[in-house]
Amino acid sequence: MTIVADTIDLSSGEMLESFKLTLLKPGTAQSSGWTIELAGPSHPQFIALANESIREVIHKEKVIETAQVNNRKYKVEEETPDERRRRNVAKVCGRIIGWSPNPTFTKISPLPLEFSVAAATDLFLRPELGAWFVQITEYLNSETAFIQPSGAT
Repeated sequence: MTIVADTIDLSSGEMLESFKLTLLKPGTAQSSGWTIELAGPSHPQFIALANESIREVIHKEKVIETAQVNNRKYKVEEETPDERRRRNVAKVCGRIIGWSPNPTFTKISPLPLEFSVAAATDLFLRPELGAWFVQITEYLNSETAFIQPSGAT
């Protein structure tokens, strides 16, 4: 007796290595002209960030286990709200590959802001840029993030 297995074609759900997200002017559906390229799950930049996060978890587990084996209490590292916010924003900004054009925010700097992860982190920590940052996090958290649209090549 031969059993024929059903097959599923998953090729239509192929992931993009990166995505260029055009940000909208906050509170509108109008393009700002500012495009931010984000690293997808298969991009080397994302893989490096994921590996770093895993290494942090492994290190913490090792420290806790060592403390338990030596019959010592594990002391939790203190972290301020500002430190936590910076760490979280930096993780998101670590997914940014670049942006174009270089934005100018006259209240921040009269010169266009060259991309770097540190510059992006400092920029998106500013409360007045929260609406811009939310667009990035909403895309990264969406179910369709980095899924190649059907019919695209």
